Parts: sequence; C-alpha cells; structure tokens
Amino acid sequence: MDSKSEGRRSDAGRQILLLILVDTLFGFAVGFSSPSVAPLIVALGVSISFVGQAQTVGGLGMTFLRLPMGVAMDRIGRKPFIVLGGLVTLIGFMSYSFATFWLLLGAGIVLVTLDMAIRGTASSAALGDAATSGGVGRVFSIDLGVTETAATIAPIIGGYAATAMALSSQFIFAISAGLVAATLLVVIIGYRPTPVRQTPMQMATKGSFTSLIRLEKRMLPLLAIVGLDAATWRISFPFWALYIFKEMSATQEQLGIAIAISAGIPALTGLTLGSKLDKVGRKPFLIMSEWSAIGAFLPLLFATEPEFAYVSAIFWGLVYSLWVPAMNAYVVDHFGRERFGQTLGTMSLVAGLASAASPMLGGWMWDNISPKAPFILTLILAVVVGFIMWFKIEEHT
Repeated sequence: MDSKSEGRRSDAGRQILLLILVDTLFGFAVGFSSPSVAPLIVALGVSISFVGQAQTVGGLGMTFLRLPMGVAMDRIGRKPFIVLGGLVTLIGFMSYSFATFWLLLGAGIVLVTLDMAIRGTASSAALGDAATSGGVGRVFSIDLGVTETAATIAPIIGGYAATAMALSSQFIFAISAGLVAATLLVVIIGYRPTPVRQTPMQMATKGSFTSLIRLEKRMLPLLAIVGLDAATWRISFPFWALYIFKEMSATQEQLGIAIAISAGIPALTGLTLGSKLDKVGRKPFLIMSEWSAIGAFLPLLFATEPEFAYVSAIFWGLVYSLWVPAMNAYVVDHFGRERFGQTLGTMSLVAGLASAASPMLGGWMWDNISPKAPFILTLILAVVVGFIMWFKIEEHT
C-alpha cells in the first residue's frame, strides 16, 4: 500500500512538473510577442474603439465557451482541452503574423484571448487534480511564479529583438507561433493524466442541461464579486500597454521592460507567497489584488515619462498575481476538484456577461473623453470592490 501511495505521489509530481513546463512555454510565447502588439495596432491605423470591440468579442467567446467546456473537461478529462486551446492560440499568432489589415488583427486579438477560456482553465483544473489537499495554493502559486518568470524574460527579449535587431513584428509573431506548436507536441506526447474521478452526483446528472445552469446559493456572493471585478478591470485592461506606447511615447524596448516587470511580480510572489496563501487564507490576497489598482494607475495619471510605467507595472503585476492563485484555491476549497471546471466556467459566464461592454466603454472613453478616463474609472471601482469583498467573502473552515 505504501509503495502504491508513493507511486501515485511520484506520478502526480511528474504531472505537475510537465503542466508547469507547458504553462511556462505558453507564457514565454505570449510575452515574447507582446511588445509587438501595440506597434502593430498603431501601424495598421485602427481606432482604439476597434481594439475594444475585438477585446469584447474575445471576452464574449470566453463567456459562452468556458462553462460548457468546463463541464466537459470535468467529465472527459483535461488533455483534449489543453490541446484545443493551444491550437486556437497557434492560429491567433499566425493571424497576427499575417496581419496587414484590420480583420486579421482582430482575429489575432480574439483567438489569443480565448486561450484563457480553454487551455488556461484546463491546465488549472489539471493542476488541481494532481495537487495534494494541503498544498493546492502552493502548487497554483508555483505554477504562476515559474510561468511569469518566463513571461518576465520574454518581453525584454522580444522588445530588444524588435528595437535593436529590427526584427519585423510578423517574424516575431511567427516565432511565438512556432514555440506554441512545439509546446503542443510536448502535451500530446508527454502528458498522461490520471482519469478524472466523478462523484455520484455528477454521474446522476451527466448529460443533463440543468446541471449546467444549477446554482448553489452559497455561490451567489462569489459570482456577484467576480462579475463586479471583471466589469471593473476590463474597462482599462486592454489599453494599458497601448497607453504606455502611445501616450507616454515609450519605445518597444521600454514597453517590453514594463511588460516584463508586470510579469516579474507574479513570478516573485508566486515563488515566495505560496505557503502564505495556504496559511493566511484566500481573502487577504483577493482584497489586496483590488487595492493594488492604486499603485497601478496613479503613475500613469500623474506622469508622462515612460519610466514611470515601470512603477505602474509593479502593481499591475500584483493585481494578477494575488488574484489568480487565491481564486483558484478558493474554488477548490469551497466547491471541490471534481467540479473545478464547471465552477470556473460558471464564474466566467457571469464575469463575461457583466463585463461584455467594458472594453467598448473603455475605448469610447479613450476616444471621446480622455485616454486617462478608463484608468480613473477602474481605480475608483476597484477600491470599492475591495471593500465589498472585505465584508462578503467567507473563508473555508
């Protein structure tokens, strides 16, 4: 019995390492090309409102895909959806690479956005499957830390390649596409997950439409907060890098450094705070994620030199790095591993519906009020959401 238990732990450890490797390679691919997206938008001369509309389409795709795919991956396994999400990302980078007009640019924005709805959810669920009950927060944090370490290095390399080596955006996007293709081969050949175990309740409701829409009362406060959070941050999220490049006159290399810093903070916190997440609980991490908006936006609102974007990037990274592992661990704590995909899918549906118009609102505010207007609104709302979470979020006992 001991040897069997040891074997299961060893197999789970290998699965976790491979999944972290895959997430890391995807993170590097996205980070490497990220400094080239804003210059491509500017070069094609599309309006900021168009960027907001493309982000909205991608967000709606995440909204309506994540729940049915979450339910499906809970029942048939995670691997097919990791592969599917990777293929969608690959096509997105190819669209960027060949983008000489607005349609392919929009396709690239939408398809790369969908990666989080498909591959990101499946990868998180697979990590939750493999993690032991006492170390869920640590595993999610380490995954985030290692992935964002790669994403820290990648924009610096990508920005340097575009600026100092004068590589074209098309070539940089093609490199990212090639890296994604290689990562897909790693998943197809190397990932051998254990079967997903279903509870009697899941077996009884398998194939039932009502199982997709049934909500537990205890989910309602969480869903309300997730909806508010998504609506708040998607007003400004699509425009942060564009603001630094266009309004603060940053070079691609400077933009790459800012993006790298924002990725480096999750790398640092993920590798150092995982044990704290399991000890102090999920709630403090979630609240501080919202209140990090203060440091994320004030440097943009009161400075014009691109170097101040580096300060913003520190707190921008905290917004993401405090939220993601804490929310994933919160879902496992309260709703179980076997329902991870469905629960995250329900949250995504609510978040997507609540925030569907947010990028268009942010783009409209940029074009018609001020480029600073989306950031001011997000700052105010994020502080309010943090206070709401203080009183409404309950820890697992």
